[in-house]
Amino acid sequence: MAKVRVGFIGCGGIAQYHFGHFERMRDKAEIVATCDLLEERAKAAAERFGAKPYLKYEEMFAKEKLDAVFVCVQPSAHDGMELIAIEKGIHLFVQKPMTLDMKYAKKVLAGIKKKKLISAVGLQCRYADTLDVARRWVAGKQIGMVSCYRLGGLPKVWWWRIKKESGGQVVEQTIHNYDLCRYIFGEVVKVQSASRRGVITDVENYDVEDASSTILTFANGIIGTFNTGCFGSGAGDITAYAPDGKMAYSLGGNYTITEPNMTITGKASNDYGQECDETFIDAVRGEIDADEILSPYSDAIKSLALVFAINESMDNGGIPVAPKV
Repeated sequence: MAKVRVGFIGCGGIAQYHFGHFERMRDKAEIVATCDLLEERAKAAAERFGAKPYLKYEEMFAKEKLDAVFVCVQPSAHDGMELIAIEKGIHLFVQKPMTLDMKYAKKVLAGIKKKKLISAVGLQCRYADTLDVARRWVAGKQIGMVSCYRLGGLPKVWWWRIKKESGGQVVEQTIHNYDLCRYIFGEVVKVQSASRRGVITDVENYDVEDASSTILTFANGIIGTFNTGCFGSGAGDITAYAPDGKMAYSLGGNYTITEPNMTITGKASNDYGQECDETFIDAVRGEIDADEILSPYSDAIKSLALVFAINESMDNGGIPVAPKV
């Protein structure tokens, strides 16, 4: 079977993460084109894989015959590259968050559906091999409430610290945690969020909220709280409470289940980032059904709607907001 011909749009930090995965599946896929606004980054990635570098994705799409494209640009930079890919029948992997514009996301989704393309979004935490344990435990319990936190620190890239470029911590970073909440507990029907500034005072050109606190109401009646901050360290935990026990699940795939007279722990044993990328490639190759992709664009857009609703609530004095696609 021929290798999947892949193009990359964006060759920065998150692309490097995916490049490592492609190094380990050269028998399945080949990166044939790399595109970045910075010529040195496009060229460095091209040299690594024997690809052709481009500065403009329009030229890359015009000159290259691609089976799939990985879109790894900053959240504010999604300005049409997905739509060109869709028009050309190219399968899409889009790094989270897919955009800061829900209208654009809906247009991309409509195109994917119309062209019957395979899609995936970089919400790789869904692929941890311990997650099924967590989901089964929750399914067998009467969950009363959920408590979550995320302390993520400040990424060094300039655009992350400007909310109109990144969407802020909730959208750009904590979407991983909120996506896991959806995946484990079901859909969220209402959020109320508050935020604050003034904790971080020594960073220039920074207007992202330092911290936020959100109340979540799930469709099945579960209620939850989620605290997130740009200071401190640690990816964060999701803890579910039932009358006869509790379960703590980390973003890294570790869990602790505590019940009367019993404690069970487990750690993810798989490279779930690798599995996320490879599942998409295998689906494009036709080796597996596209339904095996755990984070298709059609589902990821719901997590995007959730974090957008949280931002809307915190920007408007904590009013209740229902996530809507």
